[in-house]
Amino acid sequence: MLYSVISSVAVFGTLYAAWRFYRNRRRTMTKELSEHLTRCEKAIQSAKPILGKHSFPDDYRTVTVIGFISVLIEHQEAVLLLIMHNMAGSAFALARPIVEGAYRGAWLNLPATDDELKKFNEQDKVDQEFGAIATALDRAYGTEDFFQGFKNKAWKSLNSYTHGGMHQIGRRFVKHEVLNNYTDAEIYEITTTVTTLVLVLISLFLKKQGHGDSGKEIDALVETFGPVADGKKGL
Repeated sequence: MLYSVISSVAVFGTLYAAWRFYRNRRRTMTKELSEHLTRCEKAIQSAKPILGKHSFPDDYRTVTVIGFISVLIEHQEAVLLLIMHNMAGSAFALARPIVEGAYRGAWLNLPATDDELKKFNEQDKVDQEFGAIATALDRAYGTEDFFQGFKNKAWKSLNSYTHGGMHQIGRRFVKHEVLNNYTDAEIYEITTTVTTLVLVLISLFLKKQGHGDSGKEIDALVETFGPVADGKKGL
């Protein structure tokens, strides 16, 4: 029994020593990824003055959606900052709140009833499950299966990253070293996703407010980063 405990401590000690040695070793970022992150940052920064040139009514629905937009812009900026500081795990954990916030914001922007809006404002509660919200969004905005398709593709992975599942834990090691192991492709995909969904919400909001031209300006920003900008077919 004592030998087993000593052996376990020895193994952990070796692993911990490796972690202490490597935890400050910064991930070398490729030029391509750095340029991509810069484009994602520029897209959101370019959206701010488009929003800022308009005034909006102060009804509950409008103010609530503006609140979502404000939070999601901050989250997106935090994702980029964390990745730039070699903290991709925390960045990936923020992806689900951004996606869920974009869906909720878009839902409250249009298809949610006045009673559902009131319940959210007064009780901080949404009765609709995420899948039902996705279906309602596609129906309300005429987006075919954009929202539902993304939910089916990514929701389980996003939950794993946020709640400490194996998508997250499995990327904490390189062989026997405790070292972040997020690939450029994964970082590219997650930053493209969160940036796109923030812009989608802003566009839907502006169009709902009668600012169609500004909404189209936001739509154009989606093409300044990610697969379209890089000449790729998809993520």
